[in-house]
Order: sequence, then C-alpha cells, then structure tokens
Amino acid sequence: KGDNIEVVKNKMIDVIERTFAKKPATDEEVKTSLAEAAIDYERTLSDPEQFAVDLSDYIALGDWRLFFADRDSTAKVTPAAVNEAAATYFVRDNRVVELMSASYNEYTTVDLDSDGTNEIFAVVVGSYTSGSGGSSALWCEEQDGALAVKQAFTQVNLPVIVVDNEEGGPKDLILERSGGGAETEYVKLSCTDGVYTNVSDAEAVSGLESVQGVAVLCNDLADDMQTGNYLTLEGV
Repeated sequence: KGDNIEVVKNKMIDVIERTFAKKPATDEEVKTSLAEAAIDYERTLSDPEQFAVDLSDYIALGDWRLFFADRDSTAKVTPAAVNEAAATYFVRDNRVVELMSASYNEYTTVDLDSDGTNEIFAVVVGSYTSGSGGSSALWCEEQDGALAVKQAFTQVNLPVIVVDNEEGGPKDLILERSGGGAETEYVKLSCTDGVYTNVSDAEAVSGLESVQGVAVLCNDLADDMQTGNYLTLEGV
C-alpha cells in the first residue's frame, strides 16, 4: 500500500499498447495459447453443467452452434492475425483506464529463482481476474527502481507451495488445479529457462506427503477482503 499508482498505471499502458510492436507474437507462443484454449473447450464439453451454462451465453448471441464456431475459428488463429489485431485494437482510442476497488491483489516476497534476491509473487483477485479455475497471478522483480513482470499466470488457486530445491536453481511451485469440469488435483509448475509451466499443462502430483517447502499466500481471502488485512501492490 502507498505505492505510486501512476507509475504502475503507466507501466500497464506501455505493456498493453507497445508490447506487440516491440515483440510480435511468435509461432510457439500462439501454439501454446491455442493448446490451452483447446484444453478449456474439451473440459467444458466433459462437464454437462458447465457446457449448458456456456451454451446459454451463445444462445443469447443468437445460436447455440456459435460455441463450436468459436472453438473452430480459435483453432485457426495465426501469429499474423494476433499481431494485426493488437496493432488495430490495442491503441489509445480503444483504451479506458479505470481503477476498481472490486479487485485487489495480495503478494508475498520469495526467492523463486534462487539467485539470492527475493522477487514478488502476487495474486490478483476480482471479477475480471478470477473465475471457476482460479485467479491471475504475477511473478515480478525490481529492475532499475521499477516493478517488472517476469511472468503472468492464470488459474492460480491458493495457497501456493514453494518447494525446497536442495540442488539449487529455480524452485518448483505446487498448487491446486480445478474448474472446467476436470477433477480437482494438485499440480507442479517447473521453471525452465526462467519460465514456469502453465497451470493447464502442469504435471499432476499424487500427494503432498513427501513435499518439502513452504506455503505462501495461505490467508483467508474472503476475510482479508472485508478487513483490508493484506499486503497489496495498488494498481497492478
């Protein structure tokens, strides 16, 4: 609390409006996103209740078959289409900056990459950042006096277990994966070349009995939201 929200807001605007111009979407990134989308569609189809809810949204648009049209058209997205859409829509005329108290973020400091310096792991909770599968989260570090995002996560459920790594190197993360009709399970996120596995692609963990580590962000979030008893990076 108390951080300059204008600095964060300007950083977010710069990321949204200029990232694709500086670093266009690659084939590998688009393939990864499409694979995650395909998994989400399959999980929805395997859950009759969730499928019915989703179909009602498409019925409201005019035709329940739009669900399948949306799935098929998503699978055909190319990096060129992503970059063209970013250049067309991620512009000043399409942007409104709004500060909403309905969302909040809670963070902890932890040395995930084992370089001797703590980074920040923050979870963002709110109607726009949370869903049945979990919430968004950010792994951040300080660079030249400013906060920089190392990686963004989705489908994060708390608490997050930071696994001890006796051999050194990045620490694994274990958390609960749920939503989309799939059975709730614990999964392990491993870090390779500075990037963690996506939650949707993470390897399932059979149990926590042999896990050595520390659980972070294990507060009662509902109570924290009412009492205001949490650490926060305002504007993230």
